[in-house]
Amino acid sequence: MSRNDLRESTKSLYTGLWRLHLAPQWEDVPVSDVTPAKVRTWHTGAAKRTGPTALAQAYRLLRSILGVAVADEVIAANPCRLRGASTPRASRPSRALTVAEAQALADHFGRDRRTERYRALVLVLAFGGLRFGEATALRRSDVVNGGKLHVHRSVRYVGGRWLVGAPKTEAGRRTVSLPASVASALATHLERFVSDSPDALVFGTGAGTFLHSANFGQTFRRAVEAVGLPPVRPHELRHTGATLAAATGATTKELMRRLGHSSSAAALMYQHAADERDSEIARALDAMIGAASVVPSSE
Repeated sequence: MSRNDLRESTKSLYTGLWRLHLAPQWEDVPVSDVTPAKVRTWHTGAAKRTGPTALAQAYRLLRSILGVAVADEVIAANPCRLRGASTPRASRPSRALTVAEAQALADHFGRDRRTERYRALVLVLAFGGLRFGEATALRRSDVVNGGKLHVHRSVRYVGGRWLVGAPKTEAGRRTVSLPASVASALATHLERFVSDSPDALVFGTGAGTFLHSANFGQTFRRAVEAVGLPPVRPHELRHTGATLAAATGATTKELMRRLGHSSSAAALMYQHAADERDSEIARALDAMIGAASVVPSSE
């Protein structure tokens, strides 16, 4: 695929997907010979040796390539017709932490000299709702007015090198306001762990380099176990921030802006989660009312 509108990280991803997951099966197959049955057979076999995310990405790339063939009238219809194949099946649904759980997790990071520099990162992810790549690309100059973050870049480690570019979507360019307590923790973090240079990474390693998601993930899992929480992935801190923001009564547009979403679908999902929580609160209140209404029997 020779496209000039793709980010460097996307080009690298597509190259890897083609080489590892598609070329062995499809490189020598004429486009006109690709059938729904052959796609299904490939997908079934690939599922046995490929992770769900990589498999979904490879399927989407194959579908996109064949979509070009349809547009060029090389084939009449796209043979990629597997329902749900473009969406990775997570081993479990995402869960949002409670405020107390997020704080306990951050505090655990703060009690260990080896991890205390990441306490503020946990708080910013959990209560600011930033993507990991957005947070770890922040520079000191992106922190303004004490508690606002200018998000206008993201970083990824692709093909053995760091790639810094725009956020995932155009909507990702935004300013995020932090709660006062999180802004205070961030201010302390800047004083202790970040140099005065405007270009200094806010959430870098001790050596001042970009923080790798895999390395942080290992440290994060150990902290989750130490605090006694059920399994939690780092990405679920963003899920937490989104769900908590929705629980404040934020509108769909407000959630989209805060989270950097270009579509309302995700924002509506978080609002639904907040609605479910509100129903739980109502049921708990009802139980309290019922308990208070019980009149002690007179003897």
